[in-house]
Amino acid sequence: MKIISFQRGMPFHEILTDLQKKVMTKTERLPWRCYDDWSCLCIKENIYEQHCEHFRRYEAMVEENVTVSVHAQTENEDEIPWGVRYVGAERLWRKGRGEGVKVAVIDTGISRNHFDLKGRIKGGVNFVRGKQNGHGTHVAGIIVAEMNQRGIVGVSPEAHLYDVRAFDHEGKSSLSTILQALQWSIANQMDVINMSFGMPQYSEALARAVEKANEHGIVLVASAGNSGGEVEYPARYKGVMGVSAIDQSGKLASFSARGKGANMKAPGVEILSTWPGNQFKKLNGTSMAAPHVSGLMALEIGRKRNKKK
Repeated sequence: MKIISFQRGMPFHEILTDLQKKVMTKTERLPWRCYDDWSCLCIKENIYEQHCEHFRRYEAMVEENVTVSVHAQTENEDEIPWGVRYVGAERLWRKGRGEGVKVAVIDTGISRNHFDLKGRIKGGVNFVRGKQNGHGTHVAGIIVAEMNQRGIVGVSPEAHLYDVRAFDHEGKSSLSTILQALQWSIANQMDVINMSFGMPQYSEALARAVEKANEHGIVLVASAGNSGGEVEYPARYKGVMGVSAIDQSGKLASFSARGKGANMKAPGVEILSTWPGNQFKKLNGTSMAAPHVSGLMALEIGRKRNKKK
């Protein structure tokens, strides 16, 4: 459609009569819509192109039929962080979003009132008291941030998250507390346990806890470590998915541990996720890589369950 405005003061009706004689044919019925009061008409694009020389005689202004929008604010959409896109979560969502899969996050605690998390947190336990830091909240968002037209979305946005706090505000814990956290997760029948932490030395007790979780069919995911050297424990244990960090180009991050025990790689550089105070923040680390894999495992478990229904 073309919109044509004739010069003010020109005899609009005489112009129309002249154009009708030259433009209108038997096959070109009602080729235009007229607005007499302001000397304008709208004409079909093909008719204008066929007879444009007649319109040009009148030195008229010709405009395109542009799109016009109301000044309403459109509803926000969830941002899909690059890591979630990278692991192919959007494609996998067609077969389920991890609905009902139980994921324990053994960490520094989670901001349970964050608008992108509160609907996904279904329980948990505190083995440590006092002030939290944002590490656990960040890890949680990567796994389960909700599809709620706000903030971001996680890898498995319909999974059920369990906040298992075992670390203090400085990100420190003890082996005995970690054992408690694993025992609780086993007893409460978690499907996936995310462990974005590590220590350099082998522990027989921790190895046995890992073995027991495996016997119960729990998927264990752990960060490889940020030393740039050898993979730490528990990622290094058999039966644990040890995850190294990569950047947006798919290259192993310089800080990421590597080698034996690092059997998976996932995004861990400039990862946007939830942060206390209904905020969002970008962090680097294998701690960010591991929850991408935990989310993928939740999606896989959910798909298998859906097939059995």
